[in-house]
Amino acid sequence: MADAAETPAKATGKKKLGKKERMKLRARELVESGAMTEDEARAHVGLNPLPKAAAPKTKAPKARMGGPRGQGSSAGGPSPALLTANIRNASSLSEVYSIRDTHAGRLNHIHFSALWTTLSIHSMGSGSKDTMKEAHERLVAQTIEFVGDTRSKIGGRELANIAHGAAKSGTVDEHLMTSLSKAIERHLGQCNSQELANIAWAFAKTDHKDERLFSALARMAERQAERFNAQELTNVTWAFATAGYSDDALFKALVRCVEKRLSEFNTQGLSNTAWAFAKAGYVNVTLFRAMSETAQRRVDDFNGQDFSNFVWAFAKASQYDAKLFTILAKNVNRHLNSLNAQGLTNTVWAFAKAGHLDTELFSSFSEAIEQRLRMGASDFNSQDIANTAWAFAKACHMDESLFTSLARLSETCLDDFNTQDLVNTTWAFAKLGQYDGALFFAARKSILHKRVDDLDAPNIANIAWAFDKASQLDEQLFGALASAVERQVDDFSAQDLVNVAWTFANADQVNDKLFVALAGAVKRLLDEFSDEELDNLEWAFTKAGQQSIVKNLKRKRKGADGAGSGYSDRDIDVSKCGRIIVAGGGIGGAAAAVALQRKGFDVTVLEADESFDARAQGYGLTVQAQDAIQAMGVDISQDDAPSTSHYTFSEKGEIIGFFGEAFGSKSKDRRETQNSGRFIHIPRQVLRSRIIQAVQPGTIQWSSKLKSFACENDVKGVSVTLMDGTKLQGALLVGSDGIFSTVRRQLELPGDRLNYVGLCVVLGIVDEKIMRVHLAERRIFETVDGVTRLYAMPFTTSSTMWQLSFPCSEETARMYTKDAASLKKEITRRCAKWHDPIPKMLMKTPLDCMSGYPVYDRELLEPGILRPENEVHRRVTLIGDAAHPMTPFKAQGANQAMSDAVLLAESLVEGVHKHGPVDGFDFALPLFEQKMLMRSSRVVIGSREKAKEMHSALALQLARRSQREAEFDMQKTISVLREKGIGAQNATDSRGLDAIVESEAVSHSPSDQTALSYAEHRIESRGQRVVFEDADSVEEADDKNQKKRKEIKGKKAKKEKKEKKEKKEKKEKKEKKEKKEKKMKL
Repeated sequence: MADAAETPAKATGKKKLGKKERMKLRARELVESGAMTEDEARAHVGLNPLPKAAAPKTKAPKARMGGPRGQGSSAGGPSPALLTANIRNASSLSEVYSIRDTHAGRLNHIHFSALWTTLSIHSMGSGSKDTMKEAHERLVAQTIEFVGDTRSKIGGRELANIAHGAAKSGTVDEHLMTSLSKAIERHLGQCNSQELANIAWAFAKTDHKDERLFSALARMAERQAERFNAQELTNVTWAFATAGYSDDALFKALVRCVEKRLSEFNTQGLSNTAWAFAKAGYVNVTLFRAMSETAQRRVDDFNGQDFSNFVWAFAKASQYDAKLFTILAKNVNRHLNSLNAQGLTNTVWAFAKAGHLDTELFSSFSEAIEQRLRMGASDFNSQDIANTAWAFAKACHMDESLFTSLARLSETCLDDFNTQDLVNTTWAFAKLGQYDGALFFAARKSILHKRVDDLDAPNIANIAWAFDKASQLDEQLFGALASAVERQVDDFSAQDLVNVAWTFANADQVNDKLFVALAGAVKRLLDEFSDEELDNLEWAFTKAGQQSIVKNLKRKRKGADGAGSGYSDRDIDVSKCGRIIVAGGGIGGAAAAVALQRKGFDVTVLEADESFDARAQGYGLTVQAQDAIQAMGVDISQDDAPSTSHYTFSEKGEIIGFFGEAFGSKSKDRRETQNSGRFIHIPRQVLRSRIIQAVQPGTIQWSSKLKSFACENDVKGVSVTLMDGTKLQGALLVGSDGIFSTVRRQLELPGDRLNYVGLCVVLGIVDEKIMRVHLAERRIFETVDGVTRLYAMPFTTSSTMWQLSFPCSEETARMYTKDAASLKKEITRRCAKWHDPIPKMLMKTPLDCMSGYPVYDRELLEPGILRPENEVHRRVTLIGDAAHPMTPFKAQGANQAMSDAVLLAESLVEGVHKHGPVDGFDFALPLFEQKMLMRSSRVVIGSREKAKEMHSALALQLARRSQREAEFDMQKTISVLREKGIGAQNATDSRGLDAIVESEAVSHSPSDQTALSYAEHRIESRGQRVVFEDADSVEEADDKNQKKRKEIKGKKAKKEKKEKKEKKEKKEKKEKKEKKEKKMKL
């Protein structure tokens, strides 16, 4: 962090006085205080001497160590002005202390200011202060006494200099800072902008917590923000961020001023300012964009530390500007040698956190870190090791040599790891399949001996996950983790309970005591779980044999689906609620119309296309959970292009993993029956057609594109304007207009931006008349090479759809969207040597049956961001990709949109039932958004992580566990298949690939789950896999833990308050009763 400016600005005088008058006034004050003679005072303030005879001046000899620098006009020593000059000209620490000791009784406010300023200069990088402890303590004691004396002439400027000097000296005394804090509060109004910046910087630098002082500083800084120069803006922002003091009004003013003066910032100021805003969590998108543009122009001027701070700031603030990170990535190599261990690991962390997919970049990081480790890792501490491992795991970049080095280094300093470091490190090794036995043994020993009581719920879940995957979750460790859960279960959040229950059930580590404790906590929080969480809990408790809580969960799920609510939709009159306007007539918009109309609402859908067939609406999709489609009363069973198995192959056609109906012990007999697949594969346009057929005639207004909307504060409704000028009035506007949503853009959500995930996706369709793809008949298959990935599935019963994805720059991906011929050339080049039938399938796909696009998503929305407190009654909401766009790699986009539509309709009906047609929407919308975002957030995260995994070496890892209902050992089965050469080439065999796999390997592989771990490729017979891939870094975890502790403390306080109130009411009731009885007796 850059230090505050060394020389404080001169104090300002009264506003109406001119410059010369102010100088005279200041000189007169110095004379009256007895600090200086008249000539000294005039010289000090910059005035010419008075026209009178003066004694001839002689040059004072240079003072030696331990004595004053010159002689004054009096026998008591040098004059005050000369003493000040002597202090400022002192050439060493010992000389500074000697002057203080010699003239201790003559020191005034200017002298103390000069002493601390000079002390800070010589203390920087000096170890000699340790040998002068007593002299320094004398200075501190006298300063405290002087500062606390209200009769002294000390002012804001001197106090600022003392505080700044004390902070820079590196010898912080809490009593001194406390005294300074009290004195500064009295004189804060005298301080100019530089002095305010110095004070804030000093107290942040010394980590002296004084909320009252920072509150006063915030108000003064806010008023003087326009006067700050670039350095002062940096120092103030840094100070408040470092002190952890959040003040929205101040930061808003600082944002405005920083943006205005951005051209004046040097690269150090730019990086430190970005760091401060990110650290404070105050992210203004406009400012970060401006800083990004400035940095791109001046990227060559950054030194190593500035570079590291800047990239860290943008990652911390979740401002992933693809162009910026691409430019920064190209400049990494020239800074690697100049960074210390922390700077290097922070840089690696930042690129991983931002999701910047660049194999060459992480290879450079790996080489640089290994080189440091070979030369001696003395500057790598436990947090550096943990963050390095976390970053490489987050980036899905495997480097066995690096992780071996990290494992050996970790063993030597495992006692230095805090609990979060240890959790992150084991998680990272497990994530990348680096099952270092010695490290896991040492970590297990450390956890059992002294860390179990430090584990919170997320840590318990991640430790169980990591050790299970590494086949190290033995009975003793499981018992210790289970006991920790039992002790803490009352403090668990709903999400904690889901993670822990799912993890232990999936690891086959269940016992009655643990799950009884979990069940009790689940009952208390039953209303806080999303549908998906209820699904996961139901599966986990079923596996644990806890049937009582399973019944409760099932009842709750039925209630969430609209049943068991105590009323019928038909009993609720929604005719007076007004019209609901839906922007967008895609799958989500059409589904919203159907779901709302089935509840009786009046709906209008605005669709920009001229007609249903105006343009292609995507390719194929998979309807995974059919609850939503059934709730809409739409039947798509006859449109299914079924699949009963799912394979993953290497580029050579070797089997990496497989699962599906064909291999489940309970579903084998359904293998060859029509429509037996659990999921429904259907063309997107066919699904849309089926939903639109259920929409009431006249609902959809074609060629109607929304231009803008307005919500009136005093009117419960919304006014919508179309591109042709038409105006519509409605009770509610639902934005279902996709990833580039006009509705979302006009909401102006803070921090909102699209994130390019670094991938280009290509979609194609091959009709069997052109080429019959045997490998995709009633089967899904995907092929990976560690960089590129292809996914193929039945599109219809007579055609195959394929999706191919690969890393490239955003600019290149955009180019490919406009040039199908170049795109086809690129993908055929990438897959030219892949197994059959891929090269031929790609070549045979007509250009008009394929297209490409860059993949984007957005940062997760928080309910408070989507609907801030000052807009709680706003009649606008979002669903589908407009609310939570995600990558296509978990096939969840359309599924989530339909679920949103059904949830919205149910929420609005419940709101009207409880609060009537006027206020019902106001009650329902916040609850709907909370449920929607909670459910979809995990899918967004899982989809993002899946995108990275599928395009990394992790995709080539062999599946380690079979699907839940299977009865064979996956590892042994794959080994047999590879030995026998069974793979993609067997698809054309008359017996069928599934039959060959089962007869040659599955039926000869008995189940042995004890040594297996997580399934990377399996059917989810109940619930979705809980995502642990996004484990927090140490700093993020600390932030979350602090927040969680506050929440727990708040809940306990609320509970205690409630109990106290109930106790009081009970006592009053008893006294009242006794009084009444006594009165009756009388």
